[in-house]
Amino acid sequence: MAIYVAAPIWHKGQIAGSIGFLRIDWDARRTEIGYWLGSDFEGKGLMSKACNALVVHAFNDLNLRKIEIGVATYNMKSRAIPERIGFTQEGTIRNYELLHNQFLDRVIYGLLKEEWQQ
Repeated sequence: MAIYVAAPIWHKGQIAGSIGFLRIDWDARRTEIGYWLGSDFEGKGLMSKACNALVVHAFNDLNLRKIEIGVATYNMKSRAIPERIGFTQEGTIRNYELLHNQFLDRVIYGLLKEEWQQ
């Protein structure tokens, strides 16, 4: 298992956000993509483009078989990204994380290499 550092997402000379593989399980040939985007940069397609680039890299260069993205259930803008690029909603993990003194549920999206190739 390896942990990758996130890369910045640039837009017109400014850092708009970050994206990266949170971990890679080489035995299972699976990874999870994590991302963050500043509110001033939303709605420009930046994160969809960045996610697509990581999907291509994971499947073509790293020869992985599955990519997951986990998103807080209430975060509809963030949930739209994996849905837009072809991920399947696989389930919800209840009380996944504590944020601002509130336990949040997390929706897990997955994309298999053979689904992406179609």
